[in-house]
Amino acid sequence: MVSPMIAEERRERILREIVLRGRIEVTDFAERAGLTGMTIRRDLSVLAERGLVRRVHGGAVLPEAADAPAVGARGIGTSSRPVATIGLIVPDAAYYFPPVIRGVSGAAHGAGIRIVLGTTNYDPREEIHQLARLDAGGADAIMLVTARPGIDDDMTWQAIAGVRTPVVLIERSPDGAPTTLRVDSVRSDHGFGAELAVDHLFERGHRGVGLLLRETATAPWIARGHARAIRRRQMMPGPIVTAPSPRWGDGSTSDVLREFLDDCLAAGIRSAIVLPDDLAVGLLGIAEGRGLRVPEDFAIVAYDDEIASFATVPLTAIAPPKLAVGRRALETCLMRLEQRDQAPAQHVQLTPTINVRAST
Repeated sequence: MVSPMIAEERRERILREIVLRGRIEVTDFAERAGLTGMTIRRDLSVLAERGLVRRVHGGAVLPEAADAPAVGARGIGTSSRPVATIGLIVPDAAYYFPPVIRGVSGAAHGAGIRIVLGTTNYDPREEIHQLARLDAGGADAIMLVTARPGIDDDMTWQAIAGVRTPVVLIERSPDGAPTTLRVDSVRSDHGFGAELAVDHLFERGHRGVGLLLRETATAPWIARGHARAIRRRQMMPGPIVTAPSPRWGDGSTSDVLREFLDDCLAAGIRSAIVLPDDLAVGLLGIAEGRGLRVPEDFAIVAYDDEIASFATVPLTAIAPPKLAVGRRALETCLMRLEQRDQAPAQHVQLTPTINVRAST
């Protein structure tokens, strides 16, 4: 005999399915859950007697309507009985991603969703471990910021293909993934952000723009956007330099900043786009140390807008829509849970904005 606790857990799962999708189809749910149709029908009869569902041909819906709210007297959608549990895997919770996390959590709270956060410290092996752990633990969906895009993509695609749980990529592109792999994505259009910065500098009289980038997942998109805008405006491209990741005490980053500024000035370039903010703040300090006035002698546009406003000369900055990316990713997860394989994959790009300050 099946214990009452197991039966109640099963009925809870059925209720969550109906809240998420508006209805339940007995045959489809039984196949996915590894149960018999007769078992599901018995559970639906019990739930209907309690007034929690209404039986319809082939399954059941909520008693009020198929679009009834998730949070209500039923208790579905509360912290103790969430509508769904969704994993969020990020490489780092300290820089750039906190607003994304806030966007996810805000949307999840309103929908009665529980979020489980994990960080990988940019380790692709930990990324694969966490994907497998969340899948085995019964997560309804997973949002993933891949650890090293462009380097370990094949490993990532294999890991996603190996889990049963729907996966939504955040701030990453599914380009290069197997066409058989159904994966949604939501990211900032960083190429557009770079074009926005070039256009802003052009409108302020600059006819050349240097580009200084730290090696990040965002950098290739920014470089392509910079190149497009330079061609479109028929401007001088200026020096394009990739700065190393900072290492304690070796001064390598400062050397790169000095050389970049030298190359810009030698080429007659008086403006630059710099990713990320801390690199832009460092370039500002070196320019000021040489007696250059910002923006009169040299203009700087930072990219990320995390700390740009706190510089000695508040920096104009491109601001990716991080909160909106988080919210849209959560909505995409819910749509995937609701429609499953019936909906085509979505590849969504949201455009950054520019916050104009004293440095331009």
